[in-house]
Amino acid sequence: MTIVLNSTPLIYLAKVGLISMIEETGDDLLIPGLVFDEVVTVGKQRGDADSFIIEECIKRGTIKIEDPASKFIGFESEIHAAERDVMALAREYKCIAIIDDGIAREIGEMCNVDVHGTFYLIFQAIRRGSLSKQESVEKMSEMIRKGWRIGSEQYIKFLELIDEI
Repeated sequence: MTIVLNSTPLIYLAKVGLISMIEETGDDLLIPGLVFDEVVTVGKQRGDADSFIIEECIKRGTIKIEDPASKFIGFESEIHAAERDVMALAREYKCIAIIDDGIAREIGEMCNVDVHGTFYLIFQAIRRGSLSKQESVEKMSEMIRKGWRIGSEQYIKFLELIDEI
């Protein structure tokens, strides 16, 4: 399976030590060049530790940089160019796009792109046995402490869904 990652999921998974969780799946992990620029180029200039972790994944070849053959047209005022490239690449590969921005996900769904957020990756890790329910709650809390934004209703829904797994 192929997964195309946007900046925010990639950054926060790296911040809490969960990059290995997506690397171990054996899935093809792709990011467009604009995501690389946001995460690694700008991140390294700021001295963000997560940017160095992600760069190492790229050097190892577990995350590959690839730009879409065609652009995702429209919605320029609603979503960032990197999010549009993530969706264009996911549409080309007929695969999953991982984007946390709610508006971008809604637009992706309207345009028949299979869009999920960071929760999806965490749920998949729990199902695989790579992450326990308790670890997932701890990691989510750590992500929030490090600046990841999530609404209280979404977080409650996450906790409820964890119990159902």
